[in-house]
Amino acid sequence: MKKLLIKFLSNPSISIILRKIVELNFRKQKQVIKKYFSVTESDKILDLGCGTGELSVFFPAQNYTGIDIDPKNIKYATSHYKGKFLVADGKDLPFPDNSFSKILVVGVFHHLSDTDSKEVINEIKRVLKPDGKFLVMEDTKTKNPITTLMHRLDQGEYIRNKEDWHKLFSNEFSVENSFSFKNGICFYTTFLLNQPNAN
Repeated sequence: MKKLLIKFLSNPSISIILRKIVELNFRKQKQVIKKYFSVTESDKILDLGCGTGELSVFFPAQNYTGIDIDPKNIKYATSHYKGKFLVADGKDLPFPDNSFSKILVVGVFHHLSDTDSKEVINEIKRVLKPDGKFLVMEDTKTKNPITTLMHRLDQGEYIRNKEDWHKLFSNEFSVENSFSFKNGICFYTTFLLNQPNAN
């Protein structure tokens, strides 16, 4: 039954509708982006793990690149949104050093082990400009049984608590801001991060 449900949820058209329902159309995530991640015309934005491209609408299409490891997500995003969408692995980004001034990651690291997370973080540090900003929002452990069930369906095997998220990111970046929020039945921790040598 679980395998059948997972297969059902792997369809981007179905998955995005269900996620919009349980996460209230990503209302809080969108508020965080608007408040903490405003962009200028000169900014180059990377949406790492962009999924179906839902958050691409917050950025100028000509400045936006979304990547995802799942070709089905990229196909969906390309047919529904403007911007550049590529199938790519966060552990081996196909971009030169210092390519982006803003990098967004929403709900990716809870699918990655510590080792894989560090590889992705190293790539983010490589392609992020010295004065760039990195905004990450991640599913966070909670005792809420409904949220725990959703986490199981999401197949995120590495959902961490707030302290573990902080340790993962603060070891590599300067933390400008961090906080947690609930959206629908999901709990997230957010970090606004800078390159460690940024002034």
